Amino acid sequence: MDRKQGRRYIGAYLWKRERHGIVFTFLFALYIGAVLSLSINDLVGGDEAPQYYHGMIDWIYVTMLPVFGTVMNKSAFGMWRDDFYSKRLAHWRTMPIPIASIVQIRYLQVGCSLPIIGACFFFLQYVVSPHLREAVTPLQWGACGLAWLVYAFAVNSLFVWLELGFDGKRYVIGYLGYMALMAAVCALLAWQKVYVFESVLKLVNDGYVWQLFLVTTVAASIATGAGYRTTVKRIRSRSLAL
Repeated sequence: MDRKQGRRYIGAYLWKRERHGIVFTFLFALYIGAVLSLSINDLVGGDEAPQYYHGMIDWIYVTMLPVFGTVMNKSAFGMWRDDFYSKRLAHWRTMPIPIASIVQIRYLQVGCSLPIIGACFFFLQYVVSPHLREAVTPLQWGACGLAWLVYAFAVNSLFVWLELGFDGKRYVIGYLGYMALMAAVCALLAWQKVYVFESVLKLVNDGYVWQLFLVTTVAASIATGAGYRTTVKRIRSRSLAL
């Protein structure tokens, strides 16, 4: 099976099996967006908030946005116990589907779902938060959201590497480790009164839209390219059993 045939097969398979999980991810994003809108509205409105409050908002943004590129279904939630993804990968390799096709279609899945779900997430926050609408224009908020989505796509390179490169238990450990690391980073920054969400919003509000987009895009491109090559190399070295 060549790369084109492999991508077509996996794409059809993922759409048939995982579309309901993508819908669940979409609903989860709307829930997070609605809840977070209230906090952002108070924050942008000038209400006094403790440092941990700022850090919590930063942590939610840093960790939840990349999740919008993943699939929330029974297989994903049962990775520790069942390791369905490793079994599926082993099956694809026996067909045989080229490794490059497997990784490429997984990135394509992220590239299709993340922008749509993320756009709805940011749109909901802007609609629900009157103080946010007073602080930034729709174009500025869109630029802010775009920068965050570029970051989220880069982080998904890590998730794809963990998903395809390791067994279910190591994936879960790696994922939770990322969450814990980001919690520590956001807490440290908040302790130093450096707030990620507000800093990005201020950069956009001050007119540094293109500079912010350029920096995030270049960084994400480097991370994605490195993640793709590392994932392909990691799959080649894996010992897979059906």
